[in-house]
Amino acid sequence: MSDAITEVGPGGLGQQFPTFADLVAVKAIEEGIEVDPLTPKLSLLARRLGQTMLDDSHREVYKPAGWSHASYRICITLWVMGPLPSHRVTAMTNMSRATVSAALKRSVDDGLVTKEASTDDARSVTVELTPLGEAKIRQSYTEHLAFEREWFNALTDIEKQLLVLLIEKLLAKHD
Repeated sequence: MSDAITEVGPGGLGQQFPTFADLVAVKAIEEGIEVDPLTPKLSLLARRLGQTMLDDSHREVYKPAGWSHASYRICITLWVMGPLPSHRVTAMTNMSRATVSAALKRSVDDGLVTKEASTDDARSVTVELTPLGEAKIRQSYTEHLAFEREWFNALTDIEKQLLVLLIEKLLAKHD
């Protein structure tokens, strides 16, 4: 869905007016701020895409299955990586300790994960999926893949590969 405004022009065809992302660059230029007009547009569109996909996946996949976004991220991480110390879960999910702690408490209460004292470090706990957690994440991930497939079907395979390369390049510069 575009945020562009379309109006019927003299030739009867719709003329597309600038999108909000375009208008941000125009405003910056009007204010005397030196800006490459593509930079704010790329940034705003990337954020909008990410947020829209997150909102849609929460509504269509996570919420119907009873997941919070945090608990889903924790369980998918444990499903892929196996048992982990809680501090590694925090690092791998890129969430705060408080968020991970709250989501782990709920996941333990829901019977999806267990927490055991670490044998290597008395100050740490190891987190592991239960059989119920493993079954639930497997089912939810199958639904999540269908959701992602639907989103990215608008692109050809070559466009998908190019997009992956470009995103990886940007992330590599800032990791």
